[in-house]
Amino acid sequence: MLAAYWKLTGPPFDKSIKAEQLFFSKSVTELFSRLEYLKQRRGLMLLTGLPGTGKTTALRAFTAGLTELSYKSFYVPLATVNVLDFYRQLNRKLGGEASFYKTELFASIQQRIQDLVTHNKNIPVLVFDEAHLLKNENFTELQILTNFKMDSTDPAIIILAGQSHLADRLMRPILQAFYQRIILKYHLLPLEQAEIGPFISHHLALKGCQQSPFAANALEAIFKNSAGIPRTVATLARHTLMVGMFQKAQILTEEHVFQASQEL
Repeated sequence: MLAAYWKLTGPPFDKSIKAEQLFFSKSVTELFSRLEYLKQRRGLMLLTGLPGTGKTTALRAFTAGLTELSYKSFYVPLATVNVLDFYRQLNRKLGGEASFYKTELFASIQQRIQDLVTHNKNIPVLVFDEAHLLKNENFTELQILTNFKMDSTDPAIIILAGQSHLADRLMRPILQAFYQRIILKYHLLPLEQAEIGPFISHHLALKGCQQSPFAANALEAIFKNSAGIPRTVATLARHTLMVGMFQKAQILTEEHVFQASQEL
């Protein structure tokens, strides 16, 4: 009903958009410039941001855009595990032989990474999502796992993505050695007020909308009610479209946004 009323080809603000359909805000553009540098340098990167700022979506777009002949991506989402399960999960992702012993899993993980680089000519890209949930000992193990040839080379790209407080946590003395190994740190920011309109128009255009129905005061109200968090902006905009549909509106105003915000 929503798509039909607004003459869209499908539900707007679909989070499973293709990599090339990502909205490049100023902060996302800066993130991708850092990721391009990481492709050349390799090593460990820390990506933080408030919930809903689009860390996972941006990383999905980044890995989807990598050349398959040169890179092999691995997404590791399960963070609340003990050390042995951490090793097993990572080893399984890399396609290593199953084992009950940590030493064998350690050797398997390092061997699989080296094989990818040496024999397959693929640079492994390991993305650890929700990394703020990792236990301290898993950061220590990851530090050891990424020590190749007496710490003289970085064969893989490793990205830790987590909420904002992860950076402060890693700076504590107990994790200082791991923190020092991070070569790039970036904090993904919410949308700026001037980006709200283009963000909404971009997503509506993906569904065939040529002219956004959101008035200027509606965009301002969405920014004030969302603090620029993309996930919240999308949710509030979608609900506002629903309110407008129920009221048979053609232009959406701050009053429609206010009514929509009461339902969230």
